[in-house]
Amino acid sequence: MIPLKTTANSNPLKQHTNPGFSLRRSAGTPLKSMVNRLVSNLLPTAIEQKTIIVNEVPDHVQVAVHDNKTVQVISELLTTVVANSRKGIIHIHAERLGDMVIFRIQDRNNYNGYALAYSVQSIEPMATLAGGYLSMKGQQQLETTISFSFPV
Repeated sequence: MIPLKTTANSNPLKQHTNPGFSLRRSAGTPLKSMVNRLVSNLLPTAIEQKTIIVNEVPDHVQVAVHDNKTVQVISELLTTVVANSRKGIIHIHAERLGDMVIFRIQDRNNYNGYALAYSVQSIEPMATLAGGYLSMKGQQQLETTISFSFPV
């Protein structure tokens, strides 16, 4: 079973990842493509954890990333959720509301909510520096959702 699924025609497994590649863009970066690149780096861990990652970010959600702070937060969140998963099913969603993007990561088989909550809490200062806000719902439940709201 391949641990990464997308819900559009893109195939992140065909994209080559360059470790020196910068995700810095001046405007109009497709969030789905950015997530695909970040998730491709997590595939070995996801396979080891027997975790499936589903990128459900709509193709039309574009973000203007003026520095790498937002990308770093998203990367840290994805890394943290995958690292804390065991036989997980992780869904990634996003929507744009005005000048904000709401980025959600949902683990539908939350293995250790306390460790995940602690790890996410350590990312909060970074999210604040990026001009965003982190929230977490269902830490001690089977289904946990982490939301990162940030300006476009």
